[in-house]
Amino acid sequence: MKQNKMSKYFKYAIGEIILVVIGILIALQINNASQRKTNRDNIENILKNVYYNLESDMANPINRFIEFCEFKDSLNALVLTKNLSYKDYELSGQGFRGLGRLLNYEFEPFQFESQAYDRMMANMEIIPDEYIPIVEMLQDVYSKEVPVVNEVAIEVKTFVDEIDDKYQTTYDWYSNTDSLHFKQKIAYMLNNPKHLNDVRRHQYIIGHLMGHLNTLKTNVSIAYSKIYEELMFNEPFSEIVERFYFPSENELNRYKGTYKSKDEVPNNILQFVPKEYYLTISGSGNGTKFIKIGDNKFMPPSSRSGSYIEFIEGENGSINVLNVNRITKNDTITYRYYKIE
Repeated sequence: MKQNKMSKYFKYAIGEIILVVIGILIALQINNASQRKTNRDNIENILKNVYYNLESDMANPINRFIEFCEFKDSLNALVLTKNLSYKDYELSGQGFRGLGRLLNYEFEPFQFESQAYDRMMANMEIIPDEYIPIVEMLQDVYSKEVPVVNEVAIEVKTFVDEIDDKYQTTYDWYSNTDSLHFKQKIAYMLNNPKHLNDVRRHQYIIGHLMGHLNTLKTNVSIAYSKIYEELMFNEPFSEIVERFYFPSENELNRYKGTYKSKDEVPNNILQFVPKEYYLTISGSGNGTKFIKIGDNKFMPPSSRSGSYIEFIEGENGSINVLNVNRITKNDTITYRYYKIE
């Protein structure tokens, strides 16, 4: 103060404060970057666990019970033809896969591997923005379709339990496996019209369950494929999961346009527009997604038969034609559409 250097002192003090503040900001940025990396690593580890859970669920219960439903559905259709004989029941045996056990069997709601998904949802606040689409796909699996599948599974269980109770309390042949009681059992199944009513009801419930299991299977495949793509796994894609692809908007713009069919079909004009990672039909009330399943091939997740759309490239690489391929049990029916704008 005596030397009148207060201004220099204040400049020095302010400079020191600024340096301290800059140091604190740099430290905070380093700490935040470190925390973001830690959070990302945690989320990626959780996603890898979800990935393996999805594969496990695909093997069992999804694929296993789709096969079970298809088998039961084939037996339902066979019984409802009313062309069966005692010999048909006898040849099919008295085991689990026999015609005589069509309506009474053990059935429990499914157990899905959801622990990793639950952990991920508990850490929503630290999920990086680029992984939010995966979260939404997983919500389609665990929050939407899994509850519906188990709800229908409970309906199946309730039905077969009621049938089992009816057999147990009403018919002597229920607990016997000798030839006399087996004949009585088959006589009931061949001649009692109420049995056909039960089979028809069983056909409806099993078909309902099979439809939702197929939708769940597709949703699982979509989420599984997206995790595989984002985390760049150094391992082969699972053989039991259907592969889906996620093109950019620029790639999807190749397929954008209005297409018209010369065939007599209910929807002879289709207008495709890109949205996020899929195509959708403009003006479609249900917002159907068409997900890429291969070169120029797209399929709606709800397709139970494997029906798909294939865009045809011209010699110059442009897309001017598409085929709608509807797969039936015996054949594939193709409708051709031409681009008009």
